[in-house]
Amino acid sequence: MLSTKPIVFAIAASLATTGVAAQGQCPKWERGALYPWQPDAVQAGDKFAWLQLDVDKTGYPFRCTVLKHNYPDPEQAFWVCKNYRERWRAPAAAVADPTDRVFKRLALIASYDRVAAERKARRAWFKDHPDERPGCYPERVRPDRLDW
Repeated sequence: MLSTKPIVFAIAASLATTGVAAQGQCPKWERGALYPWQPDAVQAGDKFAWLQLDVDKTGYPFRCTVLKHNYPDPEQAFWVCKNYRERWRAPAAAVADPTDRVFKRLALIASYDRVAAERKARRAWFKDHPDERPGCYPERVRPDRLDW
């Protein structure tokens, strides 16, 4: 005679994971994209590079061009571009999209003043959005390296 305990356990575990998954889903973010509380304007003291990324249909960048930057060493713009080519991915193309697409992205190394203002804005944003979880929005380590 078969025991019903494993079946009941499997059903209970399935229902529990479904509830946890529905509650714990985080919004999907593009690597390197700004969080809702972050301003998109370059501020005094920030180091930045505007990049143009040529992307294939799978979202893989096959070419990166530095359009404008304010790095003290021009070689740094090359390394930022290299990082985007290796780590960043665009969304895959839809059926109606062209095979090769072009994306423009801002690579930003924040100044100390900007970091302090963003930390303050982060706290205020979570206070205004109690339904959001801080775990879904990890603190950035080095945005120029696309680390999270």
